[in-house]
Amino acid sequence: MKIKVWSQFHPAASLHNPRLLATMLEDWEHMPNLVPHDFTFTDTLPPLGTKIALDTETDGSGGIGRWSIAWRDSLTNKLMVHTFYGPQKMFPTDKYVVIGHNLKYDNRELIAQGMKAPDPNHQLDTMIEAYCKSLGRQAPKEDGKRSSGVNMVGGLGLKYLARRWLGMHMHTWQEVKDNPEIQIEYNAGDSIGTYLLDELWTPTMPKHFYDIDMPLLPVLMKMEDRGIYVDQAVLLGLGKEIDNELAGVDLPVNPFSPPQLQSLLYGYLELEPWKFTDTGAPSVDDEVLEVIDNPLVQQILAYKRLAKERGTYVENYLKARGEDGRIHPEIKQTSTSTGRLSVARPALQNVFKRDDRVKLRAFLAAPPGYSIIRADFNQLDFRTLAAITQDPILLKALNANKKIHQVTADEMGIPYDQAKTINFGLMFGQEAWALSGSLHITINEARDFLKRYFERFPGIKKYKEEMTEIIKRDKKVTIPFTGRTRRIDAMYVENWKINQEGIREGINTPVQGLEAEVMKTVMIDLDQKFNAPLVLQIHDEVLLEVPTKDVKEYAHWLNDYIPTVCHFGGMNYPVEVGYGDSWYTAMKNVI
Repeated sequence: MKIKVWSQFHPAASLHNPRLLATMLEDWEHMPNLVPHDFTFTDTLPPLGTKIALDTETDGSGGIGRWSIAWRDSLTNKLMVHTFYGPQKMFPTDKYVVIGHNLKYDNRELIAQGMKAPDPNHQLDTMIEAYCKSLGRQAPKEDGKRSSGVNMVGGLGLKYLARRWLGMHMHTWQEVKDNPEIQIEYNAGDSIGTYLLDELWTPTMPKHFYDIDMPLLPVLMKMEDRGIYVDQAVLLGLGKEIDNELAGVDLPVNPFSPPQLQSLLYGYLELEPWKFTDTGAPSVDDEVLEVIDNPLVQQILAYKRLAKERGTYVENYLKARGEDGRIHPEIKQTSTSTGRLSVARPALQNVFKRDDRVKLRAFLAAPPGYSIIRADFNQLDFRTLAAITQDPILLKALNANKKIHQVTADEMGIPYDQAKTINFGLMFGQEAWALSGSLHITINEARDFLKRYFERFPGIKKYKEEMTEIIKRDKKVTIPFTGRTRRIDAMYVENWKINQEGIREGINTPVQGLEAEVMKTVMIDLDQKFNAPLVLQIHDEVLLEVPTKDVKEYAHWLNDYIPTVCHFGGMNYPVEVGYGDSWYTAMKNVI
């Protein structure tokens, strides 16, 4: 009997998140056949060199509990599973081709128990495979593996992907944690699901999976293991400074109490509500507070920002600081739609360049005897824009290392600040109405600005027009250099506003995606060829920690070497390099 499995979701979900409609339509239009997933338990091990799927569980106290390997027997073609409990230090993990789902998790489990991790050149990750096939992205709090993925639409959870692509129903850990008798089968199912997903997808995996995405995995693990040193004194000093400021503020209401703020805004101040919560109550969120021209309201907003800053930059980072004095964040490679990396636990991208309080980046430092080197790609966003659009003025200016904002100002005969606003606005798909607000000019004046801009930069105009047609027609875009594709979910919705968001997203995705590919290519090169001591990557910057006695020579070498690694679209990608005892001083001490 043939069985077809239809992964069905309630259409009402798309009312809360219209972009889910794209995933629902894909599920409905491409119903998978049931992939046979019966397996046999065995006490024997597969021959060395076999491709195996591996899945681990913890024992509840931090150790390794139940774990299993799955493979297809070469003689019988049957799926086989061998299960274990606890560490097996003699198991030759490094002698197999190992598949995992969020393999970084399983690698850490094995290493923590004194076992061998897979050979970095012979490991595969089905979560990364799904990401490379543009099947979704990892949610901020999703580990891609455990309880996630069962009730969500899309995403990279193993449970969801196995159901969607294999027709395989898998229990969650919550369902089996109190039933030891079925935990063996549960764990075996994870290994089987992982093996079958890889078997299904391998014939169609894009080249960048093998050239960039999998080689990047061991680089990120090394960076997470190294971590980055935290200057505790700087953080404590920042906390004290914020506490003093908060103590000096006397407010008549609790700034974190919505009822009290509603009473103040819509009662005492008699303001007309224009934004409402899901329950219909007048909103008092920061977006509302920001537009109210009242000294007390602005003081409340400033207080909330100070308190948030203390929680983000002091409490979170002090809590994340380990016994070794370092933060070991998780660096995610499957959580953005553009291919950029992200940092979680804690989210170190929040450390910005502001200098008006303390040198916030000063708390990310180097221990005694070491220094931080910062390599910041020079105008990377505009270099990738030039490489993609092939605009002659952009190419000529950037290859001559000119500042693109000054070039725009000179070309259009406008002030530098206006040129900067226009450049960044157009990069993110800004139209005349938005530009008029940014520059505080009329819409007609903004339209004139855009007309003159596109006359000076015809390559950008052509790119924007061509991409708009591609996005409307294909509902997906391709990132140059690697050919990575991304579906634009907003284009599946019959809503003009959401479609416009999708067009802006689609126009910007190849630019940001190429930035990410350049960064990852350089990181892989530095690690594989030189075992470079990378400690952090955020936005367009990468940080290294080197012995102070070598720092000057190393910094000059990086400055010369990095631009030779990657060339695309008639552009090279130079960096600004600095060094010092912290990230902040490395920003100031540029070679």
